[in-house]
Amino acid sequence: MKRPLRFLTPIVVAGVLGPLAGGLAVCVLVAGTYLADWPLGPIADLFGAFLLYMVFAYVLGWPIALLAGLLMSIWMSFRAPGIIPAVAAAVGAVGLLWLAAAANLLGPLPNLAFGTFFFTLGASVAAAILCWLVVRPFVPRMNS
Repeated sequence: MKRPLRFLTPIVVAGVLGPLAGGLAVCVLVAGTYLADWPLGPIADLFGAFLLYMVFAYVLGWPIALLAGLLMSIWMSFRAPGIIPAVAAAVGAVGLLWLAAAANLLGPLPNLAFGTFFFTLGASVAAAILCWLVVRPFVPRMNS
């Protein structure tokens, strides 16, 4: 695989699949909480909320996903990809963006995601694991 394509592939995969996987992880968490609560409300409210969660996953999660993809690309320049580097890239991206948000470098909107640091960290780690599981079958072809 050509070097520029090999460098850009993790960034594109993380940018497209990262917020999707993070949003789906949040939807599963909310659905589990909804089903554990009694009495159950109308299920249509739950599906309407899923759309909102997915939109906000992309609005608030794209900086984390792109930075994690960039960190993974830098890792893949020197070593083979794996699930540990993918999770470390997600944790590193959340940490770096949290520090940037604490320094007020990102503006008001991304600070919403970093007000709940541990929730954002958990969703990012879940997204990194889901992205790795989706991309894993294609990794042997990426290394050649």
